[in-house]
This record gives sequence, C-alpha cells and structure tokens, in this order.
Amino acid sequence: MVRYSRRLSASDVAYDFIRKKIIKLEYAPSTHLVEEQLSKEIEVSRTPLRQALYRLELEQLVLKQPNGRIIVTPITPTEAGDVFKVREVLEGLVAKEATEKLSEQDFHKLEEALVLMKMAAEKDRKEDLVKHGAQFHEILQTASANEVANQFLNQLKSRIARYRRISSYANPTYEPDVVVQEHIQIFNLLQKGQKDEVEKAMRAHIRRSLQSTIETLELYVKGVALEKDK
Repeated sequence: MVRYSRRLSASDVAYDFIRKKIIKLEYAPSTHLVEEQLSKEIEVSRTPLRQALYRLELEQLVLKQPNGRIIVTPITPTEAGDVFKVREVLEGLVAKEATEKLSEQDFHKLEEALVLMKMAAEKDRKEDLVKHGAQFHEILQTASANEVANQFLNQLKSRIARYRRISSYANPTYEPDVVVQEHIQIFNLLQKGQKDEVEKAMRAHIRRSLQSTIETLELYVKGVALEKDK
C-alpha cells in the first residue's frame, strides 16, 4: 500500500512513485508499464495515473510507442553523451558564475556536503554519496542565480539522476574516493575565487562521469551490469 500526504494529489503520488522506480532502475529501461498493474500497485485511478505518465513522458523518462504502449525510456551511450555534454557546459558555467557569489552560508553548506560525501565513501554507502554529491551541485546552481541555465538543468534533472545511478551503482569499477577528491578540488578552487579553474575542474569532473557511465552501459549491452543494488 502506498501511503501519502493529503497535500499531494493522486497524480503527484503516482508521478513520484514511478519516477523513483525508474531512477533507481527498479523499473528497468525498456520495461513495459501496464496501466492496470500500476493503478493497483500505487492505488490510484487511471486518470491521475495517466497525468503522471504524461509528466514523465515530458521528462523523457517514459516513451509512448506508436501502438500506445508505454515503456521506460531506453538508455544508450548516445543519449548519455548528449545529456552529459549539455550538462558539462551548463554546470561549468553555473560553477564559474557561482564563484563570486557564494556566501559564507553557501560555503558552509558545500563543506557539510563534502563531509557527508567522505563519510558515505568510507562506508561504501553509494546512495548517500550520490545524494550529497547532487546537493553540492545544487548549491552551486542556486548560488549562480543563472535562471536560464538552471531551467535547462532542471529539465535534465531526472535523466541526469538515472545516469548518476547507473555510473555509481552498476559500475564494478566505480571509485568513490575519486568522486570525493574531484569535489574537494572544486571546493578548494571556489575558496580561492579562481572562477576559470573552477569551470575547468567541474567540466573535467562531468567528462569523467560520462566516461564511467558509458563504460557501464557497454557492460549492460553485454548483459553483465545494471543489476539492482542489494
């Protein structure tokens, strides 16, 4: 039984439920989503369920086929490359612009995120590492105050989250310490106010993330990886 706050509409509940399942790879890429089964699982009627699926289609997490079937959007190295190349440019830009705008409170939040990332890496808690790493990036986005860049990044947010999951959970060669060190490097450059170097470091970090993702997708194609985290 799915429990939810009365503040959320049935459509919101269905959207959140399905989105999390897709991002966590519990609904695998190309999985056929059957409305009747989803309606029973989430305990919502067909109308709000269809509204939720439409939102997910706009975010390109689900795909409506010509025959009307709805599937979880497949993942490919090509799409990963497209998403990460756009992300690299935008996140490099917002990190650069945030450099001169970060407040003491922002630096405190960034440092706190780093501490939590280190703890997660030491204890091999991948979910926490991904969570706090995402928070680090979001702090920079907000501080940049670049509404246009943030709008585009928010549109990509769900797709980025799914690929983050892939590159961390499903990659047998994933190196948590490398991820932490890259964020520490960015933090140190932010403290020095070296905005051009901040941009370079952020873009390098995302390029490495793309390479990790593509390596994992190649394993997936061979049927070796992308097993659900236990």
